[in-house]
Amino acid sequence: MSNMKDKIFTVCMLAVFLLIVWGMFLCVLYLMSVFVIPLSMPYHEPLLISIYRIGVAFIVLIVWVIAWHRLAIFWLYRILRRSNRYGISRQNDSPS
Repeated sequence: MSNMKDKIFTVCMLAVFLLIVWGMFLCVLYLMSVFVIPLSMPYHEPLLISIYRIGVAFIVLIVWVIAWHRLAIFWLYRILRRSNRYGISRQNDSPS
């Protein structure tokens, strides 16, 4: 029974993880659209402001990738590796 609860917990936590990542992705898309879409408007901005907009959109994308990576590491190693609570011993995953 404990094994079934652990599987259900793992599936639920993976679903929550994917919802969080999807929400972050939608926020990033919104922020990038705020910075990039005005570049296609017919009025002309100075070149420096256009370069800043592209740079900020790129930085937002980089920050999202780093945040996603950190969240994935935290989620996979801290939350999903909770099977030791049930007395199940795991082998060392590191190469010898």
